[in-house]
Amino acid sequence: MTKATIARATQAISGNFVSQFLLASSLLLLLVAASSGTPGHSKAPAAVAPATAPAIQITPNHGPIHTPVVITGQGFGANEQVGFLWGTHPFFAAQTDANGNFVSGSHPVQWYAAYPGVIKATGRTSGRSATTTFTVTN
Repeated sequence: MTKATIARATQAISGNFVSQFLLASSLLLLLVAASSGTPGHSKAPAAVAPATAPAIQITPNHGPIHTPVVITGQGFGANEQVGFLWGTHPFFAAQTDANGNFVSGSHPVQWYAAYPGVIKATGRTSGRSATTTFTVTN
């Protein structure tokens, strides 16, 4: 191998290294700018919330105390816990999927259901909320 061949190989390796270094540095600067909220760059959200408005449904929506109910919902944050209040009483919590949807297990209506019969679901990360009602019958 001649000195000229070695010199060309060294320049090619050096040039490739410099190109890779500059590319990596540029990507790092873009990531830092995006995560710091620099003007012109938006901060990436922790969990993407669906574009639909949050909503919940209760099945059945009427019955006596101790009726087992299932609550379904959509439009909450991805992979977040959703807490439920029945009036002012904590009822239960459910976990959303990657699309912000959930289906609760069966929960019996408690004695406090009539005071009032409004159920509110609130995403514990997104803060998104929705309400529905249950009518207590005898």
